[in-house]
Amino acid sequence: MKILTESETRIKMVPESEQEKEGLDALWKLIIRCDTDSKVLCPIGSYIPSKDDGASFYIQDQ
Repeated sequence: MKILTESETRIKMVPESEQEKEGLDALWKLIIRCDTDSKVLCPIGSYIPSKDDGASFYIQDQ
């Protein structure tokens, strides 16, 4: 997954495989809701590239 920082308040996630496309689609459907309020991603803990295998986020109601 390519993650592009477009500005200080905007990122773009670009899937690079079918599995990543499916994962991003599932995340999108979980966060963006047409019938109820959308949700937000809140970082959990820290992310140190040399130590951690990924970054964790909590999905929170707005």
